[in-house]
Amino acid sequence: MRRWILMIFCLLLLAGCGAAPQDSPAGGEDGASDAVSLPVTEEAIRAAYEAEGAAVLAVTPYERDFLVELGPEERPALDWVFGASGIRQRLYTGFSGIRDYEILYAGCVRFTTDGTLYDTAYRDFPQSGTVSFDGAWDETGQASAYDPYGSGMTADLGPYWAPLAEPASFGMAGRSEALLDARVTVSGLELLFGPMSGQDFEAAFCAPPLVEVACEGNVMTLTCHDTYLDCMALAQGEPEDLERLQLQGTLYPGSFPDGPLAGSNRFISRAEVSQESSSLAVRLTLTEDAGQYTVSREYRGPADSGPYLRLSLRETW
Repeated sequence: MRRWILMIFCLLLLAGCGAAPQDSPAGGEDGASDAVSLPVTEEAIRAAYEAEGAAVLAVTPYERDFLVELGPEERPALDWVFGASGIRQRLYTGFSGIRDYEILYAGCVRFTTDGTLYDTAYRDFPQSGTVSFDGAWDETGQASAYDPYGSGMTADLGPYWAPLAEPASFGMAGRSEALLDARVTVSGLELLFGPMSGQDFEAAFCAPPLVEVACEGNVMTLTCHDTYLDCMALAQGEPEDLERLQLQGTLYPGSFPDGPLAGSNRFISRAEVSQESSSLAVRLTLTEDAGQYTVSREYRGPADSGPYLRLSLRETW
């Protein structure tokens, strides 16, 4: 008899232990703590981020949801806040500030960066990107069922094609550089830079000089500040310095010739370089086919820190 009573008691204990987890809320307290309190409004969103010490730059409503832009002291980011639940999901985190953006549909944003790195203030040429959660979450912000063919965050960051009338400024200021090479390519122009003789690139981050791009009529001008055709222009010319540079392999050719560059392409009919005080000017005479341009920063290879710019042109798309 005692054996039966003991068995019944054990079964009751097991039943009680099995039923306990059903009483806990879905998602748990940790999941709810990250959500914006309901009803979701712009004021409630700003209050939630400010309580965390995050700087909200803009809140853009879209249907029942909201897009939140964060920065600039911290890494620039875009969050999607679901109006039905208040759940926040990170869409994008980048290194450059966001200049503008457009919501294509719920959870999908196309944006353009301003090129300014948040941690160094170095300015690159802008880039264009599109980000989407692509079925990773449902309309309330909860994780959707896994789909190996469609679910998951997608992000694409590529070149930004600016109209010719849009000026640009990018590169590193406060350091003198020399033009080592300039060439007309299949669809644009490449400029290779190096240190002035006696002023090696000692920083871990080597970049092209400060460059301004402006187009007037069919002439595009690239002004490279603190840049010289003659890499010896600022050197004192002490024999020991020249010998050291020669041994290190960093003594570059004495000067790059000014005047017209060889070659042309579909978008450039003529290119020429000239020294104008402490700046270098590169003038491109454009054809009627040229409508947009983009710029990328490259390096010759791991054994050479020489940075170069690649300017590309195309028709207006």
